[in-house]
Amino acid sequence: MFQNLFIEKFRPKKLEDIVLSSEHRDFFSSLKQKEEIPNLLFSSPPGTGKTTLSKIIIKDILDCQYLYINASDENGIDTIRSKIIGFASTKSLDGKLKVVLCDEADSISLEAQKALRNVIEEYSENTRFIFTCNYLFKIIPALQSRCQIFNLAPPLEGVINRVIFILKTEGINVPNEEKQKLIELIKNGYPDLRRIINDIQKFSYDGTLHIRENNAKGLAEKVINKILQKQDPSELRKFVIEREVEFSNDYLQLLKEMFEVVFSNDLDASKKSSLLLSISDGMYKDAIVVDKEINWFSTCLRMY
Repeated sequence: MFQNLFIEKFRPKKLEDIVLSSEHRDFFSSLKQKEEIPNLLFSSPPGTGKTTLSKIIIKDILDCQYLYINASDENGIDTIRSKIIGFASTKSLDGKLKVVLCDEADSISLEAQKALRNVIEEYSENTRFIFTCNYLFKIIPALQSRCQIFNLAPPLEGVINRVIFILKTEGINVPNEEKQKLIELIKNGYPDLRRIINDIQKFSYDGTLHIRENNAKGLAEKVINKILQKQDPSELRKFVIEREVEFSNDYLQLLKEMFEVVFSNDLDASKKSSLLLSISDGMYKDAIVVDKEINWFSTCLRMY
């Protein structure tokens, strides 16, 4: 069903396929030879390959038994007691280390995180932990100190090379006039490689790359002007919703462009700081809200 989706078709299956810095690649390659394997904590924005790398380490490099926990769904103390302790407390049949992969660990409750401190130490003879998170500050210091922490944001050059590889493999024609647009698309989407790959497929459905330009920048200027002029917020919302096609319904990109517009604006320093902080808060919340348009509009209301 999903075999034609680029994001699945080109999902890395071994370490060499993942876009990593040379320093990180060398470290993860060496894990197979290490006698002592540390607990790992991967922190970076969405779409950078944290979960994929974790599974490659477990299945390909360590070749060990593991327990997968999606902390967005199982984030309470009961999961620690009923699943993790039961798994971690027993030795594997082949004598190898076992691994608990806690995906999206920044969703784990404070109570459960505190309980994990003792679990990690008590069962260290049998089990290692790999945690992934988007927001490192949501992981308590006591857990952070028990892990080696890696920021997995991929190098930009590696992302560009990966995109070029996908385009060539799929035989997608890239006209000269689209090449600069492609670079801009990658820079705007960076470091979210998953989003970039999805956009590439969307803009090349007929075998030729035709990137539809995102007019978020021009729209952002109009939005900021309407806010500064204290125009009716309900009219502002209607104005933007009617133009969602112009910015591909990408409210995070619209917020980013609004930030740049305010930053370059000749405003009073206090007013500028207040607006920038409001937009920054809206950008942070964009990753965790259900409705991104409502989050954008709420951000605008705070700027009036």
